[in-house]
Amino acid sequence: MPWDDINGAGTLYNAMIAPLGRTRVAGIAWYQGESDTGIPGYDQRLTALIADWRTRLGSPQAGFAIAQLAGYGAPSFAPGESGWATVRDAQRRVAAADRHAGVAVTLDIGDALDIHPGEKHAVGQRLAQVMRATVYGERIAPSGPALARAQRAAGGGVALDFSGVTGALHAKSAREAIGFELCGAAAASCRYASGTVVGSQVTLPGDGQPVTRVRYAWSDAPAINLVDDAGLPVGPFETPIS
Repeated sequence: MPWDDINGAGTLYNAMIAPLGRTRVAGIAWYQGESDTGIPGYDQRLTALIADWRTRLGSPQAGFAIAQLAGYGAPSFAPGESGWATVRDAQRRVAAADRHAGVAVTLDIGDALDIHPGEKHAVGQRLAQVMRATVYGERIAPSGPALARAQRAAGGGVALDFSGVTGALHAKSAREAIGFELCGAAAASCRYASGTVVGSQVTLPGDGQPVTRVRYAWSDAPAINLVDDAGLPVGPFETPIS
């Protein structure tokens, strides 16, 4: 069920935890978003829900582990818009703005034919990693590799730096990383780009066209191959170039 606003359909979730009263909790695992893929403002709703639950439970610093939407649906053969990718990016941004929250990237363990993928054990492990970092203070990256910055590079290309990388990044089973898109200001201006991986940086070569932003894994069920030494994938993102 979509939760249109914190006082509307979102009341369903508040009713579920209301009987708990001010029961202090260390952390909450959140797995939701499929129904919101066509509804704008997911980041605002999720931010409001996190704040509301922490207040209701009397746990202002409770960790919040967000299971990012897994891959599901038909493959893409050209860049386009994706409601699933939009929600995933909103989940990423909400977690990045909250030092007690983190995202469990599950894009690589989904099932294109099943909205409820079977790899629950792997999902649980990644949610546990978020909790270890945000609740128990372990010096580990809560989500694995995460975009740190996007800057212009020589020849009109883009250099992407990643944080939270264990060891180094690798293009799994390929010479180059796939799943990237160079985009201009217009909505339909995105085009695929392959990346060269060195350490914790990926460089996308320029193609002679205007570039103002970069997208990665921007599809309901994208093909991706960028992982670190721990086998954790880079999650979807859209970002302007500085």
